[in-house]
Amino acid sequence: MSKKYSSKLVGLLYFLAVLIFAILASSCSSGKKPSEVSQEDIDEDTNSNDSKGSNTFEAAKLSLYLKGDNLYMVRYDNSEIIDLGPCTNNGSVMKKFSIKGYNKKLDLFCSFSDYDGKTYTLYTSTSKSPTERTKVADSVTIHSALKNGDILYISNKELFLYKNGKAVSLFKEKEGMKYILSENQDKLLIIPGRDSSDKENSANVYLIDIYTGNTTVYSNVSTNSFDYSYELDRICYFKNNTIYQLKDGNSKEIVRGIEKPYNYITFASDKVIYTSKADEPTSLYKFDFNSNEELISDSLEKFVDFERREDLLAYTEKNSEGKIILKVAHNGKTLGEYEDIKGDRDVIDEALPFKSKYWYFFSEENKKLWRVALEGSSKGKIELLNTNINYFKDLAYAQRNKVENDNLLYRAIIEGNDYNTLFLDGNIINKNVGKYYPSAHLENNDNGEYIIYYDTLSQTSYEDDNETYHIWENGTDTVIAKNVKDYNGFLPYRNKFERTYFLTDYDYSKGTGLLKQYVNGELKDIDSEVKGFVRNNTSSFSTLFR
Repeated sequence: MSKKYSSKLVGLLYFLAVLIFAILASSCSSGKKPSEVSQEDIDEDTNSNDSKGSNTFEAAKLSLYLKGDNLYMVRYDNSEIIDLGPCTNNGSVMKKFSIKGYNKKLDLFCSFSDYDGKTYTLYTSTSKSPTERTKVADSVTIHSALKNGDILYISNKELFLYKNGKAVSLFKEKEGMKYILSENQDKLLIIPGRDSSDKENSANVYLIDIYTGNTTVYSNVSTNSFDYSYELDRICYFKNNTIYQLKDGNSKEIVRGIEKPYNYITFASDKVIYTSKADEPTSLYKFDFNSNEELISDSLEKFVDFERREDLLAYTEKNSEGKIILKVAHNGKTLGEYEDIKGDRDVIDEALPFKSKYWYFFSEENKKLWRVALEGSSKGKIELLNTNINYFKDLAYAQRNKVENDNLLYRAIIEGNDYNTLFLDGNIINKNVGKYYPSAHLENNDNGEYIIYYDTLSQTSYEDDNETYHIWENGTDTVIAKNVKDYNGFLPYRNKFERTYFLTDYDYSKGTGLLKQYVNGELKDIDSEVKGFVRNNTSSFSTLFR
């Protein structure tokens, strides 16, 4: 897990990691930015983290939006608008509502009515007959449609599984309970919310097998340092200088006498724990889940990062000459030692794009960006890419669709400027993309290699949603849409925004804007006085993707 995710609270991947205790909800009026969404947030859910590589959720055929008090469906292929009827009973605009992606195999999607500001009536429909709705439940506060078409939902503080037209109770909710769904969507981890007044915050947690109904209760668990694997087959916590694993209803001691794990964000899924012993703060040790230990360094200065995916480790130590160096190891073997990169995990950012040949390092102290080769004849060699950078934010997570990543997409503030510049390695894509956190996505598919990004030049504050969307390809920059508050797309990255819907020219005094669709290189007017999209793309129950 990268330092920047765990210490600087920046980037969506960190957001996903630290919201171990959170339920993800999307907003119909302020959606995620393009490169801040993962592959599963797109209308096509390819289940990229599924080892079986299944593709149950496929490209959606529709978008849902609010106008007046009614819910509307609009098709991507022919822009047909279908009125699904009233969705609120007091004029409230739904701020927290989310619908799992359209299931092509089952032709299934969710919709709602009678929203009162807190609860709603939940329905299922098909794209072929969208107005013929099947009611799932009343007084629903949150739900999640699973890959197989079953639905988890909470009504009147009780968790239900809706399957084959019947609802089965799984759990009677207590105050502040949070839910984590396993990647296979067959288990739920239920934990209480954090109590800031309780530093130790020991509580009961519950592991539920969704389809058997079996519940395992773990007592007196510290939820302040708590983590789990994708499949919830490994759940750990840290307490009293000891790491425990939840297993068979008990807390099993794994490692004791240590400082807080350096890779604590991911120690439950790594099978590897990096730490110093409590009485050896200048040493770096590696432990496994059988309590086997390995001394990595006896002259540790600072831990920098551990990338589980590629078994990459970075830390600083004093060498034999007393100089502080950055040391990088790959698969347990030293890849290189570098004197140029100054700092520790608080001032060194790293980036590792998916299937990358390079590991990137940015030092706030040096104001420089380097990359270290991970393979080939130049393996272990370091290369300086950029200098005089005051701020750096990598967009590596927006490069997952590339077959190979030979370069890094990022934004940076060049010393002397107060705005962001968009870079691809050392090359400037756009010198000025605004002050307020612009983002971008690097795509590589059958349509070629290109960058989709938005600038925030028109924004007057962070809260102001007013972006301009671009496609950069072969050195040519094309503006797609201006004055955009939100968008909802049909595979927007892969299809260069073809058939994507944009909410533009938003009037905050009225709370409405114009609905437009990008078709054949032009924006087509679809509807007016639109309040916002109801997301047909994100899960209400958080699944952690690292």
